[in-house]
Amino acid sequence: MHKKGFLSFFDTKTMVYMSMLIALYGCLSAFTIYITPALRFNFTFIPVAMASIMFGPLAGGITGAFGDVVGWLITHPGAYIPGLSISAFVSGVIYGLFLYKKELTKKRIILAAIIMVIVVELLLNALFLSLAFGDAFFVLLSQRLIKFLILVPLQTLVLYSMRFIIDRLKLAPKH
Repeated sequence: MHKKGFLSFFDTKTMVYMSMLIALYGCLSAFTIYITPALRFNFTFIPVAMASIMFGPLAGGITGAFGDVVGWLITHPGAYIPGLSISAFVSGVIYGLFLYKKELTKKRIILAAIIMVIVVELLLNALFLSLAFGDAFFVLLSQRLIKFLILVPLQTLVLYSMRFIIDRLKLAPKH
């Protein structure tokens, strides 16, 4: 399952795992908590992080991007915004850079969550929502600071708890 090489995720078993994680992303996107129309919380980071941990940054990015499209098809929360799929891809890459073939320490997981939330949730998503809806970027950015304060501890707690399952089932490659 954990071959070496750039395109190692094109083996059948890996593609099945990635497909299951994309489907899980779609299901989790249906369980979204809306604070405002532009500010929402969900657990779609779990399958993206899992794909990144198991198969690397590119596979995590692909899982995030395809999962975003599947999630949109399932929930139809409004117009499709391609930029949010780009954001989902970037989140998978960030998780992969920090967590693939590395020991899943609390410090590494916290750092991955902070970087992902700053780059994707605060900056990229605010930019793409601003472009899509015409809202002021800095207004969206200020709203998303609340999301930062909630998401970093939430992602850290969930991903740190999942590391025991990942280790027990030997889902991640050796570091």
